[in-house]
Amino acid sequence: MWPQRANCKLLCFLFALCVLVTDILGLRNVTLSIEPSVVQVGGSSTLRCTYDLEEDKLYSVKWYRGSHEFYRYDASELPNPIKQFPILYVTPDMANSNLTQVVLKDIEFNLAGNFSCEVTTDGPDIHTRIDSQSMSVVQIPEHPPQISVGREPLDYGDILRANCSSYPSRPPADLKFILNNITVNQSELAALRRTNLRDWSDLQLELKLSLIHFNEGRLILQCVAQIPPIYLEKAELELESVRHPVPARVSAPSSAATGNSAGIGHTMQLAARSVFLAFVLVQTCY
Repeated sequence: MWPQRANCKLLCFLFALCVLVTDILGLRNVTLSIEPSVVQVGGSSTLRCTYDLEEDKLYSVKWYRGSHEFYRYDASELPNPIKQFPILYVTPDMANSNLTQVVLKDIEFNLAGNFSCEVTTDGPDIHTRIDSQSMSVVQIPEHPPQISVGREPLDYGDILRANCSSYPSRPPADLKFILNNITVNQSELAALRRTNLRDWSDLQLELKLSLIHFNEGRLILQCVAQIPPIYLEKAELELESVRHPVPARVSAPSSAATGNSAGIGHTMQLAARSVFLAFVLVQTCY
């Protein structure tokens, strides 16, 4: 009885050891990378599948969007190993795709989600390994953020009221106010807000100013708009301070228009004076 049990245990151990050795020498390190993993709508991304065959022979590499296969490299189908399976919103760049990568182009919002790479080896020992990664699709704002403020000039004890707006994007941009290099207010992460709409982002600031908010009497307010890791823009405004007056802010177009009007008016005044003086001289001569 005992010898039989010992032999059975030995056989089980040897079988497990064979399986372990086969796994060690077989397919391993199947890894899918998506570059970039955050893509602007209409852009492209490369799905790269790396693997170590060890002693195995490659049979196929399959790419999936969710549970749907859309691209395959089948080594048994040489000289035409590549197969494409049409799926809505998935547009492979066939000229730049092969057994290790698939390039997706003209990416739309609906393509965001999970992708997988499945590698299978040929016999006698068949192994299959799979890895999955996710892709996000965004639309960044068309213009930098804009700041608007309440009354100025400002001094200790005054209330600074400001608003920052970021143009429509998907997802909405994260915003934060920075006053003299100190963050004084910030929005929640866009991931916690609506991510299926192209929407404006707004952030309000209401802050009672004290000595610590001033830098040598100056107040420099920034609004930072961000969609990590693909977008980062900021607007900056130097506020009028009682302790450090700054010239009145006028937008460039308005400034240029005002300057031109002033120049034309001044020229007309000089011309009128010249005509008047000439008329007086003529009358004097007579």
